[in-house]
Amino acid sequence: MAAIDRFILLVRDLRRGERGMALPTTLFVMVTGIALAGTAVMSTVNVQQETHRDSATKSAIAVADAGANIARSRIDRYATVLATKPCLKKGSTGMLEGTVAESDGWCPAVEGTVGGGRYSYRVSPAGSTCGEYKLCVVSTGTVSEASRRIEVAYEESAIQETIEEETTGETTTGEESTSTGSEGSSVIVEGLIGLNDIKIKGNADVRVGVGTNGNVIAEGNATVCNDVRHGTGKKFEKTGNAKQCTGYHETEGNKTLPPVTSFMPSNIATTNSNYRLVKCTKTKPVAEPTGCELDTYGPGSRTSTTPWNPTTRKIDLGGNSTLTVTGGDYWICQLEMTGNSQLIVGAGAKVRFFFDTPEHCGLSSGATQIQLTGNTRISATGYQASASGSMPGFYLLGSATVPTTVNITGNLGTIDEFVIYGPNTTVNLSGNATYKGIIAGKEITLEGNPRVENDAGYKPPVEIAPVTEVSKPSEGEKTTGETKKTTVTTARYYTPQFYVECTGTAAAGSAPNASC
Repeated sequence: MAAIDRFILLVRDLRRGERGMALPTTLFVMVTGIALAGTAVMSTVNVQQETHRDSATKSAIAVADAGANIARSRIDRYATVLATKPCLKKGSTGMLEGTVAESDGWCPAVEGTVGGGRYSYRVSPAGSTCGEYKLCVVSTGTVSEASRRIEVAYEESAIQETIEEETTGETTTGEESTSTGSEGSSVIVEGLIGLNDIKIKGNADVRVGVGTNGNVIAEGNATVCNDVRHGTGKKFEKTGNAKQCTGYHETEGNKTLPPVTSFMPSNIATTNSNYRLVKCTKTKPVAEPTGCELDTYGPGSRTSTTPWNPTTRKIDLGGNSTLTVTGGDYWICQLEMTGNSQLIVGAGAKVRFFFDTPEHCGLSSGATQIQLTGNTRISATGYQASASGSMPGFYLLGSATVPTTVNITGNLGTIDEFVIYGPNTTVNLSGNATYKGIIAGKEITLEGNPRVENDAGYKPPVEIAPVTEVSKPSEGEKTTGETKKTTVTTARYYTPQFYVECTGTAAAGSAPNASC
């Protein structure tokens, strides 16, 4: 009873005054505060977790993209390998090598790390199809617990295309023969090729196929007497009196220019023909260094820097000098020709000049790696004897960050025969000279009165034009209604067509690009 009495007195006190409210009020505030603090802490944790997941998801996409880009660069670099083996895999040494598809019909997975994440990509076999496309790359990026998958589809691409014509009727070879149809192939060659815009100005006369992923812009009195391909969504713009000759066509579409590294010898820096340019320091009893001056030069005397400077790796020709090269692959930084100088490729020789990057050559931004002015001439003795002979090839690595240029001008009557190929290099042609071969660059500008043409039946070098060759029936064989063909592919190059992010993950046993 004593306890009950004390409780009743406490209640009466609380009713008579406010002092007794202090404690329960304080307790209530404390409890509420703790509850609110707990809610805030939980909210912060949840936000941090969501932010982390969102960041990981975005990073996973970036890693997947990086994996797809790595796959593309390897497909370009190993284009010649893919001509004989449909897939690439990492060998025991860690280097990529050709292989065959796995049991599910796709190439083996290739894995790697980048940007704190891990990528794994798979490629459909080269030479086959992936749905309506020629090649597919599926790349998966994983960062922390987040994983994302993308697909990139490609079409096969080359600067030269062969269109095979069917034979009709009956053809007999090796005996008395009759033919009621036709056989063979038509070859389309683009002789002026760009990644970005091609500008044809002044009185330029272009008689080769023109193709670029950018715009084709013709101004003044420029004439294009051949087919023109501009990039997807771009245009062939003609102003002034510029025109395309009757009977030729305008098309749209993008193509990939094979990187120089895809066909450049991997040991070019240490194994090359530069020694043939070096001045001999001793001639008796034998010439030293070995192989020096095998490439002839004159008139006049060689020096330690003319016509070849081994320190700067520059070929410098001036006056009335002539350099005749008969070696194979050269590894240089610059070529400059002035006056009436000539560079001649000897009969029967296949000569390629590979130009190192401006960074390795110590060249500044905008540097000119090929400079031809005056009455200079580049010619190929073998090509002049037979249009199937070899022209000299000038292949420029260029740089994605340090711009480089090729500047060529010539005077009326000069005919230059060469292949200039530099997907990272700007090419400028001017003057009155005639140019034969192929000119490919990042951007191309023709102005003045240059003429670009090719002889009938000209075939580009196989390293940049991996054409499928078509053979006729062997002697003694008979064919009815069709031509028997043997095809040889020297390299496979691809141009990306579309990109898509896949949904979910590919179920076990399904194709890598399921739900893409």
